[in-house]
Amino acid sequence: MRYAFLLQIKEGTEAEYDRRHQAVFPDLLAQFRQAGIRTYSIYRDGTTLFAYMEADDIEGALKAVEASEADQRWQAYMADILVPFPTGSRTKPLPEVFHFES
Repeated sequence: MRYAFLLQIKEGTEAEYDRRHQAVFPDLLAQFRQAGIRTYSIYRDGTTLFAYMEADDIEGALKAVEASEADQRWQAYMADILVPFPTGSRTKPLPEVFHFES
C-alpha cells in the first residue's frame, strides 16, 4: 500500500527542518521498521512538504507508530516547526490519482 500526505512548516524554519531530519531518532526509525513501513520519503518545496510511504498495512503501521513513545517525542520535538492545517491536523492525506509500475 502507498500513502502520501502534505505537511506545512513555518516560514524561516526550512534549514532547521532539514537539519533535524539529518538525525532522526534511531528508536523512531526502528519503530517504522517494526510497524512494517518499507519506505518513507519527505520532499520539501519551500515550506510545503510532500511525504510518501509504503507498507503492507498503512493504517496499522500509522497507528502503531503514532502510539509509540518515540513518535510522541518526535512530534513534540517538531511542534515548533510544523503548521497545522485548518482541520487541526498536521498532515493532509492525498488521494492517489495515478500510479505506474514496471
